[in-house]
Amino acid sequence: MQNTSPFLQLDAVLYCEEEKWEDEEDEEAEEGFGEVIQGENSSNTCLSPFLLLEQDLFWEDEELLSLFSKEQEQQQHFINFEQASSTSSCVALFARGEAVEWVLKVVAHYGFTTLTAVLAINYLDRLLFSLHFQRDKPWMIQLLAVTCLSLAAKVEETQVPLLLDLQVEDTKYVFEAKAIQRMELLVLSTLKWKMHLVTPLSFLDHIIRRLGLKNNVHWEFLRRCERLLLTLVSDSRFVSYLPSVLATATMMHVIDQVEPLNSIEYQNQLLGVINTSKEKVNECYKHIVEMLSTCAKTKTNLINNKRKLVDVIDGVFSSSSSQEPLFKKSRTQQDHQKPLLTPLRVSVGSPS
Repeated sequence: MQNTSPFLQLDAVLYCEEEKWEDEEDEEAEEGFGEVIQGENSSNTCLSPFLLLEQDLFWEDEELLSLFSKEQEQQQHFINFEQASSTSSCVALFARGEAVEWVLKVVAHYGFTTLTAVLAINYLDRLLFSLHFQRDKPWMIQLLAVTCLSLAAKVEETQVPLLLDLQVEDTKYVFEAKAIQRMELLVLSTLKWKMHLVTPLSFLDHIIRRLGLKNNVHWEFLRRCERLLLTLVSDSRFVSYLPSVLATATMMHVIDQVEPLNSIEYQNQLLGVINTSKEKVNECYKHIVEMLSTCAKTKTNLINNKRKLVDVIDGVFSSSSSQEPLFKKSRTQQDHQKPLLTPLRVSVGSPS
């Protein structure tokens, strides 16, 4: 066994656990994975194996070198984001978090691919701080989020909903199609029409193929990595990492959940394929562990608070001696409880 490649050992481990993964999905959130996208359409956000099988499954080394070259061209963006985020207000970062959360909900709603979500958030981050968040225009980031998702869907999806239909999932503002189209031109010109960006998924696909896993295990492993990535994108700290670094750290965490005893061997193998900074990968990995730990604690607190609320309600019911139903309301009470706010329809003269 000492002469066996660690990745071949991983293949055996994953093959044994393949049938158990479906049952483990509900437990992953408790272990720290957390659920970002909820609902019946959540499973549709993963890349379809039938679509990917149409592609060349054996990339040449030149393909990997091309990814690195494009990644370096995008490096300036990461530098600019670090400088901007260090001086930007917490309000802007909070607004980004809300925008990302909305994008993920819409992706789940329409069953878009993971790549569509990642591209949309990538576009959003590239434009976000260049527009200089303005407190008196809180709708600006929402308009940008709708625009970036629209563009990403047009790049990756075969069927794209109308611009008005895209604005679902509790959107605060509703924008006219012409306003979104003008913003699309601004985004396209800012990105210099380079919409096929290098993302962590670009490296994940290549690296997983290099593992030599069997088909079913291949897709299940990719699915786990994608789910983790969708959890990480809401945290602005991960924007500053290169796609290759984030992809490597993501795979390291998924592998560590499957076979923690050989994590060092896997790390060396991955770093051998992805010639990137070991310090950066370890730093990114630590941030992943920290974030997932925080998600797990938050979920535990929510569950505990929910149980306390149920206990309080049970106590109210048990102590009530009135024969009148507790939740019987007068018309006046019902009128007071009607929503005071509805989504605003915004007509924007110009995106600036």
